[in-house]
Amino acid sequence: MHEARAALRKGTAADHGRLDALFGGFRLSNPQDYRAFLTAHAMALTAVEQALDAAGFASTLEDWPDRKRGDAVAADLSAIGEAMPTTLSAPPLDTSAAQWGAAYVIEGSRLGGALLARSVPEGMPKSYLGSAQPPGSWRKFLDNLDKALPLPQDVAHATESARATFGLFEQAGKMVRGATD
Repeated sequence: MHEARAALRKGTAADHGRLDALFGGFRLSNPQDYRAFLTAHAMALTAVEQALDAAGFASTLEDWPDRKRGDAVAADLSAIGEAMPTTLSAPPLDTSAAQWGAAYVIEGSRLGGALLARSVPEGMPKSYLGSAQPPGSWRKFLDNLDKALPLPQDVAHATESARATFGLFEQAGKMVRGATD
């Protein structure tokens, strides 16, 4: 039990660490950095959500439409006078395992978002970082993930997809960071 989630956590630890270090460099209390942070997330998140939609992930995870946050990041950008950026190209999500790997990354990012929202000054929009799910939502997601990835090759494919998704966020962060430095 819980083998898939443990394998994904272990298999993506270095990617997650690099991403945390990169986005940890954005001072969310600074309006320019916050704008850049939201822009980078919009570039990657919306690409992954659109790819999951195109792959029919809603038929795999019934509450998928309620979990999406693309509209929230777009609303926050609009509230600070910023247009939605062009999305990047999502990694291929042509198998169920690949879809679960990508969803693992974007669902996991929601957990950190609640903590990061505390760094955003009052008066700044926080729809994206503050978009909470009902209690137990993350646990439910992980339980479904474990059931969906019963075979080692499924876990390996999901891990590859998760790493590519982390890489997409890293690419977006570097692009935006380079534009603001």
